Amino acid sequence: MKLTRRQFAAGATALVAAPSIARANEPLVIGAVPANAVHWVQCVAHDKGFYREVGFASDLQQIQSSPQAMQMAITGGYQLATSQPDTFIAAFSRGATQLQCIASPTNQNDWVLVGSPEVKKLEDLKGKTIGLSSLRGSEAWATTRLLDATGVKRDSYNYVVAGVSPAKVAALTRSAIGAAVLFEPSAEAAIRQGLPALATYGALRSYPTVVYVVNKDWAAKGDAGKRIAAALRKAHQWMWDPANRKECEAILAKYTKREASVCETVYKRYFVDSEFYSKTGAVDLEGFQRVLDDMAQDGAVFNKAPVARTLMLDPALGGMFT
Repeated sequence: MKLTRRQFAAGATALVAAPSIARANEPLVIGAVPANAVHWVQCVAHDKGFYREVGFASDLQQIQSSPQAMQMAITGGYQLATSQPDTFIAAFSRGATQLQCIASPTNQNDWVLVGSPEVKKLEDLKGKTIGLSSLRGSEAWATTRLLDATGVKRDSYNYVVAGVSPAKVAALTRSAIGAAVLFEPSAEAAIRQGLPALATYGALRSYPTVVYVVNKDWAAKGDAGKRIAAALRKAHQWMWDPANRKECEAILAKYTKREASVCETVYKRYFVDSEFYSKTGAVDLEGFQRVLDDMAQDGAVFNKAPVARTLMLDPALGGMFT
């Protein structure tokens, strides 16, 4: 059927009025760990179509580690990448200044140090190996501080890269490692199957345990960064609405492949018992600065901490921080 001039004009006007429809297939590859509840917001934004509403065809992919995610972000394999803050900061400081932080799902720590069957208390870790996601990430320095405060000194145990939480649980179950830093809901599931919870990290100083990173040039094109921020804010708001609780728990169960009762417990911990999960996705700059100061003290990347704000995406491009 041949379009009349009036019909063509009406269609063009509709596309201008709804730009997300015109660019609904814009690729958005998201590197995250869907098995970890900290990335719940990414699962929600993807599953509920909040990214689609702002014009993206989202593709939620599993990262192997923060260094791998940063390499993928540098090469353009991920448009939105996840990293522990230390790894992102190191990449930025070593020249990858095109990468900048746009958001964080939480500014607090919910990790649990879980032991293998024969490790019942922290003192049993002497001579053992502790599994981490990365040797240079915040898991290492946070665990060192945690154990040092309890009298278990750094020279009495070793660290090893053990992968993401499900891989760590498998290693714990067969006693290949003495303990591991687990994220939720793997921590809750591991404890329910009988593995001992040795310590939690909540008493340590607050800081963002993971950050979401974009290429600032990509974020500037077509308001991509602003659209990412809008979708994340909507997802956070949706998750905090009590009316959405059951559906929210079902989404976590779908992506983490955990039992409904485990996801119910995690939701209660994050949204009911406390305000652990961010309500907006904004990064707490004070907490982010603590990570930078700790890295300066360590001295492996720099001796003088940069200002946290310099690593954040400009708010005009969608950067969210307080």
